[in-house]
Amino acid sequence: MPDAKRQNIKRKVTAAKSRNKARAEPASFADRAGEKAIEAKDKFTAFAKKHPIATVAGGLAVGVLVSGLFRGSPTRKAGKKLGKRAAGLAALAAELAIAYGQSAMEKAGDAREAGAEKLGSWTEDAADCVTSARAVARDTGKSITQALRDRLN
Repeated sequence: MPDAKRQNIKRKVTAAKSRNKARAEPASFADRAGEKAIEAKDKFTAFAKKHPIATVAGGLAVGVLVSGLFRGSPTRKAGKKLGKRAAGLAALAAELAIAYGQSAMEKAGDAREAGAEKLGSWTEDAADCVTSARAVARDTGKSITQALRDRLN
């Protein structure tokens, strides 16, 4: 009797495993695709509820992109106009940047020249001070030497 019970339990376990496996694996590709679509819809709905502004902005961006794919669309026409204007503004900005750079280089050159002149005058003043200091030191040394000679003699 215990063997019969054991065999009965094994049969039930095997049947339960096969049922669980059948439930876990959808029957066809269409069933799997349907489940994935439902899962994606649920995730999108949760995201849209959590981030409504981002969802609207994303929808607008996708709409503009799709509209731009068609030849006569207002989006494409506006994009062309804006592109031309943007190119013009970029060229103008580049010209202004070049002019500003040239002006900065000229001012830097002027500052360099002024600094060199100032440094030259400081160098001359320093040389004059050194010459004067040497003369004073020489005269002081002579005076001290004379005073020592006078005292010793």
